[in-house]
Amino acid sequence: MRQQWRTQTDLKACVIFTTRYGNTEKIAKSLEAGLKVSGILTSSVNANEMNVNALAEYDLICVGGPTEWHSATKPMKEFLGKMRTADLSGKYGFAFDTRLTRPLSGSAAGLIEKELRSFGLQIIAPRESATVFLAAGTVSGARLKEGEEKRFYQIGARIGETLAHVTKIQGYPLGQFATYLSRTGCGRGSSGG
Repeated sequence: MRQQWRTQTDLKACVIFTTRYGNTEKIAKSLEAGLKVSGILTSSVNANEMNVNALAEYDLICVGGPTEWHSATKPMKEFLGKMRTADLSGKYGFAFDTRLTRPLSGSAAGLIEKELRSFGLQIIAPRESATVFLAAGTVSGARLKEGEEKRFYQIGARIGETLAHVTKIQGYPLGQFATYLSRTGCGRGSSGG
């Protein structure tokens, strides 16, 4: 029997985000562009506009938001709660966030990644954080660190290549997936959060 391989253009990804000042949306759009350059059909959408039942049509689900009070924001936690109702078995996931680099600032991506795992998603690459900082003399309105959009474009391209590769391998042992990722360099330079 002849094997049927999926091509990269058959693969679909969704980048879902919440944002307060627009920084996480910029990162999500960069991630989307990187996935697209790898040949993955990708869309990005604000979590407020995402129908969780539509997640079944995607191979890769990327979820990210800003870090506030050491964790994900209330809108992101509400979206993650809605995701519990969707059947996400056989899907890949990736978590990201934006956060300050202050000591004990926490990471929304840590909670998001944990939740994605609990929904049955296979994490395709370790979570990533984009650095934001407050403008001098302000207590609100963070700005993205220079170079973060380019870095997330590159992360998207690596994840897209990884997704295309692993979906071609029949019976790839998911327990050995981290070994494959370390060999390909996906997730290198991860701030982890």
